[in-house]
Formats: sequence, structure tokens, C-alpha cells
Amino acid sequence: MVKLEIDVPEDLVREIRRAVDHGTYESAQKFVEAAIQNELDRTSVSRDLKTLEEALAAVGDDTDNNESSTDGSSGEADSGVTTEQQTVLSKDDGLFTRPEATKVPTVPRPDTVRLDDGPLWGQYNRIFPVKLVVRAIANGGTTQTALNSEDGWIQLHPLADHIADAARAFGSEIEHYDDQRGRGRGEKLSTGLPVGDDEERSKDRFQTHFVGRAEGTGDLTGAPPHLLFVDIRNAEGAQQIGLTEAGREFATLPSPLLDGGANADDALSATEREFYLDHVDEDLPAEHQAMVTVAKAIRDGDDRPAELTNRVAFLNTEWSESQAKTIRSGLTSRMYELGLVDRTRVSQRGIAYELTDEGVRLLEAATADTADDQH
Repeated sequence: MVKLEIDVPEDLVREIRRAVDHGTYESAQKFVEAAIQNELDRTSVSRDLKTLEEALAAVGDDTDNNESSTDGSSGEADSGVTTEQQTVLSKDDGLFTRPEATKVPTVPRPDTVRLDDGPLWGQYNRIFPVKLVVRAIANGGTTQTALNSEDGWIQLHPLADHIADAARAFGSEIEHYDDQRGRGRGEKLSTGLPVGDDEERSKDRFQTHFVGRAEGTGDLTGAPPHLLFVDIRNAEGAQQIGLTEAGREFATLPSPLLDGGANADDALSATEREFYLDHVDEDLPAEHQAMVTVAKAIRDGDDRPAELTNRVAFLNTEWSESQAKTIRSGLTSRMYELGLVDRTRVSQRGIAYELTDEGVRLLEAATADTADDQH
């Protein structure tokens, strides 16, 4: 172990304490270790074997964060999938098969008082991992884990572990095609899936961010509950998870990757993107407003990460600079996956964003809605 002494702003100390108190991390030490690992994954420093000075310098680079370290090869011949991963895939028991909507029971939406206010947390940086999880829940797990019950509630564990195992195996397949097709950081379809070098830590992060859980206080963590796609409850000494109506509909829509294979060109279909945007517009006003804010900023020429962070910071004046940066990073990553923005490289490590036709339409629709409200 190496001891490092650093100065931490008081606002960040309060956020760390809150995360520990809520049970998200067992200690401040574990929080800091996870934060460092996330940053190393983002910059791929661990694969490049840089010096400590180089690693610390890389932390300041303003590229999209929260992305899995997927730049290296898997070390396997051609397929990029290990024998162990192939075994997991062969035993997924239809975990990702497209189900019939009429056969998938649902549960009510979670009470919003159990959810964080504002747009999605920046660590929930992709939508496809959510799709994979709700598809797995819709199929009820496996006979070795838990079957769909009549009332829609399923035992969260060991289902979450099984989903993470299968997500890692499938993610490694996708990662192989990412590398084969030269997709750069921020463009990889495997982003968000548990494909990091440290398997257990990678799967733990995946479960925290893209499956979710109920804290001791009853508050919910994870992208699926915050998107109102699932609810999680404590029942009979165990946690249970269930799909909402919106979650069931999203789970049963066709998926390029899950239904077409790991060599698909897009993470989400046009139908999935349309459904997601309609859902956010109708039921998640803070997330919708945040996307519109980013789109307006890009239209106005504030198209670099630092400039976008400054614009996003106005959504909540209580956010620290680091919080605003994290929120912005997650927003731009999701908007890229939704086809609302494109990324362009403007220097060796810098990027800029531009609106796509879909992004322009999002902005025009929001402007029209504002005009209607004023009348």
C-alpha cells in the first residue's frame, strides 16, 4: 500500500460522507479507491503503465469520463471471448431473448421521494446497459436464479450477479468489434458494460450503476429505477426487483445488439431511441431539460466539454464544479448514444460536439413547447 496525502474541498467531503452514510460505500477509503479506479478506467492509464506523474496529469484531461477501459485487446485469438465467457453466454438461458410483452408482469413505479432530484447521475453514462438489464428482468432470470412471479417481483440476488456475469461475457464480444472497427473512446458500444481488467470490481460497479438497489433508508440507486423502469423493495429480508410498465415496454422493443448480435453497428434502434426520448420528455422533466440545455449550448457555440460544464452548472447552483462536470459528461455520453450529438476531435486529446439532425429536432420541439406554454 502507498499512502498519498491530498487536499479535498469541503463540498466533496460532504458528498463522500453522504455516500458512505447511505450505504453506497462501506467506508471513505472504499469510495476513494472506487473513484481512482473509475478515473484510471476512463483514461486507460492502467493499461498504458504510465508513471504516477503521468497518471495524475491525465486525470485533468477533459475527455468523457466513466467509460470502461476498452482500448486494449482481450488477449484471445480472433474472437476476443475467453472460454469461460463463452460458457457463461451458452448458459444465459434466454436471459436476453426478446420476450412477449403480454407475458411480462409489472409493478408500480417507485415513489419519486426515493429518487434523487435533477437529471441522471453522470455515472449512468449509457442507455444500452439499462436495456440489457431490463431485458434480463423481463425474462425473469433463469431456473438457477429466480423465475418471474405472478405479481412481477423477482429476488434481486442472485439474479443481479447472473446478469453481471452475462453482461461481462456479452460485453467482451462487443468490445472485440469495437477494437476491430476502430471505435474511439466515447464511441465504443461496450461502454458501461463490465469489461474492465478487474472483473469483480467491474461487475460490482455495473450492478451499482445499471442494476440498482434499495438502500437502508429506502432510497434507490441505479439508472433503471431513476428512469422509472424498475422498482426495488425490501421484502421478507431480501431485496426484490420488478419492471414497471415503461420498463416492460422498453425491454420488449427490438434491440440491434441483443437481437442482432454483438457485431451490430448501433447500440440502440431508432424505435428504442424514440421511445426513450418520449419517455424522458413526458416523465423525467429534469433529464429532458438538461438535454435541451446541452443542445442549446452547442447551438450557441459552447461546444467544448469545459464550456458545456459551465452551462450545465446553471441547472443547479448548489452543484460543485466536479458535480457539474460529472453530470455533463453523462449527459453528452447518453446524447451521443441517442444520436443527438456527434463528437469531433479538435486536438490530440480534445473534443467538441455538434448537433445532429435529431438534436436539432429535439431543440426545435422544446422551443415550440415553450412557446405554447407562454400562450
